[in-house]
Amino acid sequence: MPFASDLRRLTLDTRKLLLSKSLEEAEALALEGLRDFPESAELLALAAQIERRLKKLDEARSLLDRARRIDPYHEAVVSEAADFAFDTRDFAEAARGYRELVDRKPSRYLYSRLAMSLTKSGAAAEAAAIARAGLERFPDDPWILRALTAAETKGGRVSEAAAAYEKLLAIEPDDQFAYKELMRLRTEGEEPEEAAAALKGLMRTGGRDRNPHLKTLAADRLRKAGKLEDAAREYEAALELDPGNAFVLAQLGFVQKKLGREDQASESLARAFLGNPSDPYVRTSLESLLKKRKSLPRFLELVFQALASHPEVKSLHGIRKRVERMVKEDETLR
Repeated sequence: MPFASDLRRLTLDTRKLLLSKSLEEAEALALEGLRDFPESAELLALAAQIERRLKKLDEARSLLDRARRIDPYHEAVVSEAADFAFDTRDFAEAARGYRELVDRKPSRYLYSRLAMSLTKSGAAAEAAAIARAGLERFPDDPWILRALTAAETKGGRVSEAAAAYEKLLAIEPDDQFAYKELMRLRTEGEEPEEAAAALKGLMRTGGRDRNPHLKTLAADRLRKAGKLEDAAREYEAALELDPGNAFVLAQLGFVQKKLGREDQASESLARAFLGNPSDPYVRTSLESLLKKRKSLPRFLELVFQALASHPEVKSLHGIRKRVERMVKEDETLR
């Protein structure tokens, strides 16, 4: 007969595996343990967390639902419910959970998560207030500062957002993304061509030419100015520093498509799609391009690859079926 001490040891061992990122081992241990302790809300929530991190969202949801039925107020259950909602983009639900946890046991992580959830759910002003309250309790915390910058930016408070980025960079001067966002805010009102020139000049000093985010920002400004050739070169330079970045690949693909470089655009968009198959703009652009080039079998192959790498993107199943029908229709007409 299992004892409470066995459950404590099992939970501790599972958490250790989780912290060491041995997710498959943690999954096996947790699921095996649930045979002996099927009514442990904490273990169910822990198993749900593991499945979520393994991208097995249906299994995670099922385990979380079981945990909620047993003890919906258990801290581990509320915490996993909030994290699950955040990862599945139900930010209003995530904010409710994080708010409850902040009231119970405030931490840097919870303040930053609550502020980010509120920002993403459209409550930017409240998010900024929460982040500032978090900074009063945990001064100069970089994650809460990042949440504050996101809230102020989303709320259109440019000077406040810039001030927050400056404070963040004073703490973490090597944060390349934060530096790029600060430069984006500072050049927001300038003409795109002038902003791009200023950014390119800035990158010639202080080793900033190694910042892929700045190169991406310069490319964005050049693209807005209609300088597509120059924009493509900057996106390519950014990719040399940050290979496989799905966002940059997508922007490069869009520019290449406008330039009429369909072979290159197909390759860039295919790589962007495989990196982030849930982006509808990339997916529709890629499908349109390959359909025009009578290469739908290639798109179907990419969908299968994306499914293998991102099983959590359920919409891919419907896309696969639709494209399979289109390929068969094309074959019939030949």
